[in-house]
Formats: sequence, C-alpha cells, structure tokens
Amino acid sequence: MASQVDWGREAGRFLKEINVNDLQEQLDSLRDYLRDLTGSFSKIANRQWRSTRDRALDTAQETEEIMKDNLAISLVVALGLGILIGYLARR
Repeated sequence: MASQVDWGREAGRFLKEINVNDLQEQLDSLRDYLRDLTGSFSKIANRQWRSTRDRALDTAQETEEIMKDNLAISLVVALGLGILIGYLARR
C-alpha cells in the first residue's frame, strides 16, 4: 500500500507542475510545425511529379519520332513481337 501512496503523491506533484498554458503553447507549436512540414512535403512531391511527368512525355515524343523516322523497322519489330506472342500463346 505504501507504494501506491507514493505513486499517488508523485502523480499529484507531476500534475501540479504541468502548466496548462505551456502545454497549449507546445501543442500549438507542434501543430504549426506539422503544418509547415506537410506543406513542404506537398511542394516537393508536386515538383517531383511534374518533373517525372515531363520526362515521360519527352520520352514518349522521342519514341514516337524515332518510330516515324524508321517506319519499316518499327513494322518489322511489331510483326515479330506479334508472331512471338502468338507462338507463346499457343504453347
């Protein structure tokens, strides 16, 4: 029983030491920090997304231009892939 009494006194002393205003200020500070952090993360993610999208579009355009410039080779490759896939599908 003595340990429970000691624990109760310690808890009471701890609760008295807590300043509600300090706690509120810390929570406000934490909230502001998290808001700034998520805003920064969002900006970085958007920048990366735009960069990746632009690279993908550039690559697709380059591929399309290469295919147009080498139409005969593109048709032979497409025909070869079609035959290969048809052969593998029958097995």
